[in-house]
Amino acid sequence: MTQTAWVLSLSQFYLSLGFVLFFLTLELGLAWVLFGFRLCARRSQAALLAYRFWARVFALSLILGFAASLPLVFQIGTLWPDFMDRAGEVVGPLVGMAVLTAFVFKSCFLGAMLYGQRALSDRAHTWVVGMVAAGTSLTVWWIAVLLAWLQRPVGAVLVEGRYQVADWLGVLADGAAPVLFGALLAGGLLLAATLMLAVTAWRTEVRPSDAGDRSVYAWGLRLVLLALVLQALLAATLGRELLPLQPARVAAVVPQWASGPPERLSLLAWPDAAQGRDGWHLAGPAGWADWVRLPDEGPVHGLDELAGMRPPLLLTYLSARLTVLLAGILAVLAVWALWRGRRLGHEPDSLSPAGRAGLRAMAWLAVALQAAGWGHLMIGSLPYAVYGTVSLREIGTDVSQGVLWAVLCLQVAVYGALAAGFHQLLRHATRYGIVPVARHRGRA
Repeated sequence: MTQTAWVLSLSQFYLSLGFVLFFLTLELGLAWVLFGFRLCARRSQAALLAYRFWARVFALSLILGFAASLPLVFQIGTLWPDFMDRAGEVVGPLVGMAVLTAFVFKSCFLGAMLYGQRALSDRAHTWVVGMVAAGTSLTVWWIAVLLAWLQRPVGAVLVEGRYQVADWLGVLADGAAPVLFGALLAGGLLLAATLMLAVTAWRTEVRPSDAGDRSVYAWGLRLVLLALVLQALLAATLGRELLPLQPARVAAVVPQWASGPPERLSLLAWPDAAQGRDGWHLAGPAGWADWVRLPDEGPVHGLDELAGMRPPLLLTYLSARLTVLLAGILAVLAVWALWRGRRLGHEPDSLSPAGRAGLRAMAWLAVALQAAGWGHLMIGSLPYAVYGTVSLREIGTDVSQGVLWAVLCLQVAVYGALAAGFHQLLRHATRYGIVPVARHRGRA
């Protein structure tokens, strides 16, 4: 597999994976937000109004996430044709459980959630919404288990180049899986909360706010900060779980140029792989190795020792710094928005143009933060498909570069159209609202 074909295949796969993860985590976050709204709706008309609007956005994100997941499944076989032969005994059941969970839970409960509100009691409909949130969480759980196993293949043994499951409990109970699931859930809540705030700021530009807008504004301000803190803590925990077993990622993030004692972690630098040193360097903390819990025996592996089997140095290094930078900026904006919202009495109509622009910027920063974090997780694992054992080059496709270029361009066009459609439908719903649910037996 040539270098160009490898890059094109990765670009296709990561584009599909990123699109799926964005809408899947947004769906997960919105599902639990809707459950919270529905719990409060029995005593708050404002929460019911918020539920009605955001249930439509949830349905839209669900459709787009499902549509984007189909090409991703096909790409596993077309771009990496030998992957299932090597790891199918582990990957196949996990993907199958994710698909089965999605279909069973969503087929059983999603229709009742979206179309059965008039036919169900308030308590029954709240239970249905909770089951949709639980089903969505279970679907994401199987994906988190798979991603965690690809980063740390425990519970399976490599026999003649193929993984065979030795202990399913070991695969499912790996410590990285719940942490990764928690990070995905916190990211989904962050995306949902910032989108809620951005849409609320947008709606108040075209019409006066109602009780539902004020409820969403108050909920969103608190949820942004909570989700951001949770995701930061879980990301740090995930790093402590994985980094001791991934010396190439550690060497790229520091960067550690030569094997030996831990070099001082740089806050910011320009790694020069050709010269084997930093072009310039802003020194950071010296005790990072104690926090990462690296093994005591032996020196820290350097980039010189890992040549040929290390991730893309500059992308791995910069994506880690970009994630921290975006999280810091978003945290400052979240604290400012919460303080400002309390001073305004959680009245979005009182927002200044700068305040509305700040809320919209938070939504874009949240998207960029998730992209940077997921990108670092995946790029830092290269060149492996299953970390430390199965490389992407040995399982890659032999399709011509012209075909890969054509498919990538088509993929960018299709996903761009889907993203534009999501944005346009969101604008339409924001501007014109939704059709109210007719009353039935005294219930809304």
